[in-house]
Amino acid sequence: MDDMKYKVCVITGTRADYGLLRNLIFRLYNNHKIDFRLVVTGSHLSSEFGNTQDEIIKDGIESYIKIPILLEDDSKAGMAKATGDAMIKFAEYFNREPHDLLIVLGDRYEILAAVIAARMCGIAIAHLSGGDITEGAIDDAIRHAITKMSELHFPGCEQSARRLIQMGEQPENVYNVGEPGVENCLNMNFLSREELRKNLNFSFIEKSYCVVTFHPVTLENNTGIGQVKELIQAMDSIPDMGYIVTMANADAGGRAINDYWLHEQKKHENWIVVPSLGVVRYLSAVRYAKAVIGNSSSGIVEAPALGIPTVNIGDRQKGRMIADSVVCCEPLCESIVKAIKNAISEEFHIMAKNADSPFGDGTTSERIERIIIEYLEKNKLKNEKRFYDIDKKRF
Repeated sequence: MDDMKYKVCVITGTRADYGLLRNLIFRLYNNHKIDFRLVVTGSHLSSEFGNTQDEIIKDGIESYIKIPILLEDDSKAGMAKATGDAMIKFAEYFNREPHDLLIVLGDRYEILAAVIAARMCGIAIAHLSGGDITEGAIDDAIRHAITKMSELHFPGCEQSARRLIQMGEQPENVYNVGEPGVENCLNMNFLSREELRKNLNFSFIEKSYCVVTFHPVTLENNTGIGQVKELIQAMDSIPDMGYIVTMANADAGGRAINDYWLHEQKKHENWIVVPSLGVVRYLSAVRYAKAVIGNSSSGIVEAPALGIPTVNIGDRQKGRMIADSVVCCEPLCESIVKAIKNAISEEFHIMAKNADSPFGDGTTSERIERIIIEYLEKNKLKNEKRFYDIDKKRF
């Protein structure tokens, strides 16, 4: 039994979730008790979204399984079709390759497809970052659905841990380990400002710049381009500022937003637009920025951990726990300008540097690894679930 290895699979579908799973992947890859598998899917395999599997190869992980899925149709129906396509391919994979445990993060449609297939194939599931609320996106429903199919839960804050128990998950299976994004911030070997300037060939790195990421708000109907236009108007209102724009992810409406950024870039010498920066360049860029602007979760989790102000636009992240360093505003030019000017003020910067992050102490991957090994060794993961009633006296 001492030589027994547990077959554990991690799935990554985007630049964002790989950056968050990266430390845990390294730990599991090097754990002598684990026969590790990494499955790469989604926008990682698309040149249109930066072919971000290259970041995985640069990290020294050359052996992984590729599961390409349908990404051509940039619509809500297209997302549904891609989910069905992904479910078929993951079912085929899990049927060929049984696993002891599947580990996933977040709320993407390709992750939902993998989880459904794994659940039906009898594979236990561990879920990171469950229990969050993002009222403006379809992600909410997907995230909660993944929760109900998972046995082990690793939420990023106490508020999310309480929600998981409220949803009927067993308290002994819910571990508030903090957000992996905070771990990245506290343990990263950052590029120097000069290294970043040379790497991006962007002179505003030496001056003042903001990092901008704007994703589609998937529960709204075709609002993306209109909101990006309002954002660009606001950016133009502060012309002395530079802007590093990272493109939207592969959600419905993402391609249209990216095309618009690329079209507008030609008119703006103070911009640089990139499909993906990768975790090291991205966090290095945030570290030296005046503010993070947009509606990405990185503005809620990573930016506060680095002491950088965030301008959070619209409803995509509505409902999440936020630090004092986050300024929320409407997706309208006047509201965005007011929020940016507040965020980049000296007084606000001083406050942001000292604001507390509610998302953990930077030991996330270490704690998850330890808990997973304990569950595997004690054979606690049986792919069986009981609903936990908070107050049984009421029933």
